Amino acid sequence: MKERVKGWLAAFAYRLIVLCTFGQISPILGTGVIVEREGKILCIERSDGRGYGLPGGIVRSKETVEQCVLRETYEETGYRVQITGLVGIYSSHGRDSRFRSVSITYKGTVLSGSLHSSGEGRPCWQAPADIFGRMAFDNETMVKDFLSGHLRLF
Repeated sequence: MKERVKGWLAAFAYRLIVLCTFGQISPILGTGVIVEREGKILCIERSDGRGYGLPGGIVRSKETVEQCVLRETYEETGYRVQITGLVGIYSSHGRDSRFRSVSITYKGTVLSGSLHSSGEGRPCWQAPADIFGRMAFDNETMVKDFLSGHLRLF
């Protein structure tokens, strides 16, 4: 419930800023990582009820995109990961129903740690076929691009 309220508040605040700036505001920058192990993808079963998502989140003002994905992955899953490549840049309108956003999504591998839940939800390893149709935002597109080796740049 707490995560759902945070989502509503973020959406409200963003829409208010859009109104106050007459639409002259940049999208929110987010990041994510796809980690595959033994044919399964590291996911978060989201606590806000939106389905499964990838580890990641919104970039803070004093961090790089790469620092954000490493921090968010650790906070949400308990794993320290290493970035190994780029899956793509996702910027379509409506990709996140809460606010206008752009996401840079990476490939990664687990370096250390052990799974633990967070306010975002319960981390788990899932076969892609088991979660397709139940993924939040445009995360399914990201996973399909990852699996096909397609580098999405637009």
